[in-house]
Amino acid sequence: MLLRATLVILFMLNLGAAAWWVLRPSVVDAGAAQATAAGAPGLRLVNEPLVAAMPILAQSQPVAPAPTTSPVAGVPPAESATSTATVCLRFGPFADATARDAARNALTAAGVSAVTRDSPARSARGWKVAMPPLASREDAVAMAERIKAAGISDLYVMNEGADANSIALGRFGSEDAARRREAEVRGKGFAAQATPLGDTPSQAWLDARLPTAISPASLAAVAPSRGIDCATLR
Repeated sequence: MLLRATLVILFMLNLGAAAWWVLRPSVVDAGAAQATAAGAPGLRLVNEPLVAAMPILAQSQPVAPAPTTSPVAGVPPAESATSTATVCLRFGPFADATARDAARNALTAAGVSAVTRDSPARSARGWKVAMPPLASREDAVAMAERIKAAGISDLYVMNEGADANSIALGRFGSEDAARRREAEVRGKGFAAQATPLGDTPSQAWLDARLPTAISPASLAAVAPSRGIDCATLR
């Protein structure tokens, strides 16, 4: 009898434990729902995901507005802080004072004030005698051979630069010596020319400081120009 009673008691204990385990999730879920309705955080198992609780927390916390950068006092938001650099141009050179004055009047009409700048004439540093450039290197060499055959051996065929394919016939310190050489070569039937070296006439220019509202491109039709340092303007 004692053994049977012990077995019955153990059976009842196991049956009660099984019933508790079966009913436990619904009790926990009901308690969590009541706690959530009251505004308190619900119960959560150790291995339960946290995702379900996140919408409740997000709704309970107000979202702060994004900070905005306030503009600097006295500066409109659309304006740039960079400053426009001053542009200065030199117009010319002009063939004479009449052409310079006409360009100056055109600049004045465009809203640009210009000042005159004159470059003095420079005397020649010497003279040269040469034949103008020919069509090709072969033509220049052939002409040089013809001049040598005529008895003039002091010459040189230029290879590069603006004087390429021309024939140099000498450099001289005075105009008289250059003219004599020119006459000698011409006397043998060759079109030699005597020209000064470094001789430049006086030139007229216009210097102008452009207002910020005027671009250099808008003045291209007035006269050729180049940029200069504004510190050189008088």
